Amino acid sequence: MTGKYTLTGLWLLLLLLTIAMALLTESYRITFGLVAIVLLGSVIKASLLVEYFMGLKQAPLMWRGLMLAYIPVLAVCISLTYAF
Repeated sequence: MTGKYTLTGLWLLLLLLTIAMALLTESYRITFGLVAIVLLGSVIKASLLVEYFMGLKQAPLMWRGLMLAYIPVLAVCISLTYAF
């Protein structure tokens, strides 16, 4: 079980990452590098959600692996779609 203060800190980190990604995409011209940075931020946020908020940190490796692998695969598909 994750402590109350740890979850609050992680929630604040997720909030800051979301705000940073939103500000980053609003102020610059969209390029492949910017898309890659935003997708990397999304992968980090998704891994925090899976590990802590969904409670899969102590789950069997198969379930944890499936959930953690989904977002990077999706990010690569989005990157390839944007590149071509």
